[in-house]
Amino acid sequence: MDQNDFFAQLPRGKEDKPLLFGMGPLVYDFHDTDGLYYMLDRDFSGCMLMMFAKPMDPSIEGQVTLDGKPLPRYVLKHMEIMGNMWVLGVHLRGFVTEYSKEYSLHVEGFTDTDGNRMNPQDFIVKGIDRVSPEAKYQEHEAVALQAAQEGIVLLKNEGGILPLRPGMELNLFGKGVLQFRVSAVGAGKINPRYTIDLVEAVRESKDFTLNEELVQFYHCDEDRIPDRMALDRAKEKSDTALMVITRGTGENMDNSTAKGEYYLSDQEEALLQTLTKEFKHTVVILNVGYPIDVTFASRYGVDALVYSGFGGMLAGPALLDVLSGKVNPSGKLPDTWALDYFDNPSSRNFYDCVDKPRLNAEVDIYLDTCYEEDIYVGYRYFTTFNKAVAYPFGFGLSYTTFSVRAENVKYDPQFGITMDINVTNTGSIAGKEVVQVYVGQPEGKLEKPERQLVAFEKTGELQPKESQSFQVEIPKKHLTSYCEETASYIMEAGKYIIYAGNQIDAPECGHFSIDETETIKKVTNLMVPQEPPKALSKRDFEGTWPKGERSGVKEGVHSFLPFQKRKNYEPKFDGRKPSSRISYEDVKKDPSLAEDFVAQMSVEELARISVCASSGWGMEGVGEAGSIYQVEGYHLPHFPVSDGNSGVNLKKSNIGFPSSVTICASFNKELSSEVGRVIGEEARELGMPMILAPAQNIHRNPLNGRQPEYFSEDPYLSGMMAGFYSKGMEEAGVASCIKHLIANNCESSRKRNQSIITERALREIYFKTYEIAMEVHMPASVMTAYNACNGQPTASDPELILGLLREENGFDGFVMTDWTSYDTVDVAEMVQAGNCWITPGSLDDTYTRQIIEGVNKGTIELARLQENVAWMIKTFVRFA
Repeated sequence: MDQNDFFAQLPRGKEDKPLLFGMGPLVYDFHDTDGLYYMLDRDFSGCMLMMFAKPMDPSIEGQVTLDGKPLPRYVLKHMEIMGNMWVLGVHLRGFVTEYSKEYSLHVEGFTDTDGNRMNPQDFIVKGIDRVSPEAKYQEHEAVALQAAQEGIVLLKNEGGILPLRPGMELNLFGKGVLQFRVSAVGAGKINPRYTIDLVEAVRESKDFTLNEELVQFYHCDEDRIPDRMALDRAKEKSDTALMVITRGTGENMDNSTAKGEYYLSDQEEALLQTLTKEFKHTVVILNVGYPIDVTFASRYGVDALVYSGFGGMLAGPALLDVLSGKVNPSGKLPDTWALDYFDNPSSRNFYDCVDKPRLNAEVDIYLDTCYEEDIYVGYRYFTTFNKAVAYPFGFGLSYTTFSVRAENVKYDPQFGITMDINVTNTGSIAGKEVVQVYVGQPEGKLEKPERQLVAFEKTGELQPKESQSFQVEIPKKHLTSYCEETASYIMEAGKYIIYAGNQIDAPECGHFSIDETETIKKVTNLMVPQEPPKALSKRDFEGTWPKGERSGVKEGVHSFLPFQKRKNYEPKFDGRKPSSRISYEDVKKDPSLAEDFVAQMSVEELARISVCASSGWGMEGVGEAGSIYQVEGYHLPHFPVSDGNSGVNLKKSNIGFPSSVTICASFNKELSSEVGRVIGEEARELGMPMILAPAQNIHRNPLNGRQPEYFSEDPYLSGMMAGFYSKGMEEAGVASCIKHLIANNCESSRKRNQSIITERALREIYFKTYEIAMEVHMPASVMTAYNACNGQPTASDPELILGLLREENGFDGFVMTDWTSYDTVDVAEMVQAGNCWITPGSLDDTYTRQIIEGVNKGTIELARLQENVAWMIKTFVRFA
């Protein structure tokens, strides 16, 4: 029975009593802390969802019990996005906690809008089964463990409290003990074969024991303070308290400055204050996917602070390895952690829902987001304006010490900078170190950030007194600034200062000067805003400090305004209809035939291939995001695609890597490539020839809901890590798709949110991450974004797709829309702009009809449609 037939047979008559049902077996995964539907409504965090077949009356309370005990919370809501069903979220987090155990769930008392009270219903809920590691995946899971280990950042370690002493009984405090998160939600969610969280890791450890009384206490699912006797018993076991602070986040909604999100909740404050008072030592673990307020570390005198991020299926063992000293921490922050949210210059131009509705993708509300901070994103602002921070970009401690020495620093006017860097472990413990190279450019006509990252390397594990050397090359194109007046990338005359070390305040190691300004690359101005934002400037700080007056909800507006017309690009399709039929097999043997193969197709056939054949997210699907429509007579391959920044986001379990920001904290390019390779190999095993990853939007603001899916605030670091990830995946035979082009830096009303940016910032920050990634490896595909940028939706912007991406940067794969972009963008306009694949589409003619009509009316050039499909065919040949 398919999904539609199932719903059709449910009793829905006026006299029928409401029937409660589950969508499949009632199995609760207690490692999936927030659950699949958290991205739709955050009230569903920790819930198992069931549905009523009729509209319900939420004013009449029902009762829900588990093994005869009342559950303290449930959620009853009408969900339009879930087929207009009334959904009951049964809060099971902290109550269903044992593998394979069956629990009795009893539900009664709920009443529909016709006044019918439900018959009491009983269900069996089962905890997930324990899964043992399989030998065939041992190597893959070793990479997952390494990625989690190297992504952990040690932020504070007063008195060398870490590593913990062997033999300790660990006192774990806070709701994060059982809410320990291993991934984001939405597209960045993982479905791993098994998960080992922190509690399980300690239980399986030979070096530590666990205070089980505290674990049992935190089944309360809150940051409560244990009673006096429990605290005294804990102190008898150990003089050290470990508090886990956790935050859920992910696709479809942004975070806020509310207590319990960016700032600590009142419960967290009280618990932390108690722990630092009661225990000799306090360690805080930041199990978060985005930077939060960490001023508590100094306010309460916390001894150690560890940023674990979302570590994937082996997050627990990885964290325990670092806490125990089995692994020396080597991660560095890929973002600046400010002393306060409002220190971020983007804070005035970001929709903070602390006192406003939390907006998801589907709300019919238009927003403008004006990037008044301009080029001063992240550390570019904090270093340039000498603003104090909690922890700077590139910062991370180790249990050992290193010296970093730069030698033979030279500037070649034909190439750029070359240098040798030697790293020596000067401490007593083996460890890895990250080398960071920055360049400060001279002030000229264009103002510059104080310094910018231009290279980084990571050592292997160095034993005490062991050294490793690197040869670093920095081409001139990475030393430029964009001049809008001349539409060119230039190196201005003056002195360039080179810094090398292991964090952002690295010392100067060399300099050079050029006498005249050089034009490195001449281009054409593209995507120019009709009314540029007033850009933050160090030459007039007070007069240009962001005010946010142009940002926010646009009352009464139902389109992107002001609309900005873009230039048209001539199609370059060169196919000729052959005299004898060319088959797909012929194209596989000779890819040069792709355009002639496409020239055989009718407009109707071209339109059908251009529209995705819907997704597999329903009851009967396997979870793929979409697939190519199989047009009769052409024998095109089955080509499904799947989400999966940190794994293969299907219903069948597979590898579960850390979130991208945690991988990025490793600063390990080769490791990022290995992550891509492993995901590619598992995708191929699951029949997925393309993964919709990596996602690489810039961390413009820490409240972005998808912060953990993206890599960094820095475009060079983000681009390098994404490029190597893409390279590893495609070398494993699976196509990658970098996304979301461009400036998709928030989730609030993301389909109706317009980014207004100067072209300089667009090129130096927001497009540069894609440019760097494509320098490392040209991906098979690029996905446009939901948002508009400077007066044009990105999905229908020919200057972005055909100009900046293809003509200027040589992209030779196919471009696709983000899922349901057609909710706010015209299908014909997207196709004419060079968007090859309209997703997720449908099996009927809803979207193909619009393409056919566009060709007939002349709003879509036939050659453009053919060119789009040819790009797709060339990708199929490589990866199907």
